[in-house]
Amino acid sequence: MAPRSSHRNSSQGIEVAAPYEKLAPYYKKIMEHVDYVDWAFYLNTLLKKHKREPSSLLELGAGTGLLAEHFKPVSIKKRITTDYSFEMIRKASPKTAGYRVAADASSLPFTGVFDMMLMTYDAINYLSKSKIEDLFKEVFRLLSEKGVFIFDVTTEYNSLTYFEDVVDVEEWANDFIIRRSWYESRSLKQYNQFDFFILQKDGSYLRETEKHEQTIHPVSFFIKAAEKAKLEVEGVYADFTTETDLSYAERVHFVISKKKNTKARP
Repeated sequence: MAPRSSHRNSSQGIEVAAPYEKLAPYYKKIMEHVDYVDWAFYLNTLLKKHKREPSSLLELGAGTGLLAEHFKPVSIKKRITTDYSFEMIRKASPKTAGYRVAADASSLPFTGVFDMMLMTYDAINYLSKSKIEDLFKEVFRLLSEKGVFIFDVTTEYNSLTYFEDVVDVEEWANDFIIRRSWYESRSLKQYNQFDFFILQKDGSYLRETEKHEQTIHPVSFFIKAAEKAKLEVEGVYADFTTETDLSYAERVHFVISKKKNTKARP
């Protein structure tokens, strides 16, 4: 599903874009601080701990496929990589990402089953509670009987520590980006606004803006939503460990599977 079209305010020279529509070309550089090698190693650690050797993988909210470049279990024979943003997923390499599809994670266009489903870097925090419940129904439908769904969420502790009234500036050649981040504790909303200033031929700058909104759902919500969808929570871990004390976790990883002796939903 392609994102909505941009809308330009010609009188102000400002273009407002759907999330990740304008960010896509800059995404890899913006994410240079992320250690995808370590993240891939951690995911393999979770697979080993939960005794899984998946032969098929469906990755959701994969962005430009940066994790796929490093997370390559030898057992995987079939791989599909998806993201809601067409502009993002089209930049993923087919050599590492496999078959690439722009798709809404809460309403997936696939049949058949997968031994592993994956959704990382708090992509699930972009979804509302109802959308997450729909996603879990899709997980139940598409996950094999011994399959596993691994995803992570960002926490309120992380938002309060690192994203409360923060401003960053990134430069690319003649263009630059200003990123503003803030957290609203009352609504549990984390916001990231990107203002792109792109040099034009006449020397002026075109300003384009993207605003991203995430919701900080409590861990208990995900556990209850999984149970409602007849899924079993096998593990909930702090950050990139197998520790279960979440008191100061900046990120929480979940390992989920189908409950035993359950039939697929019609």
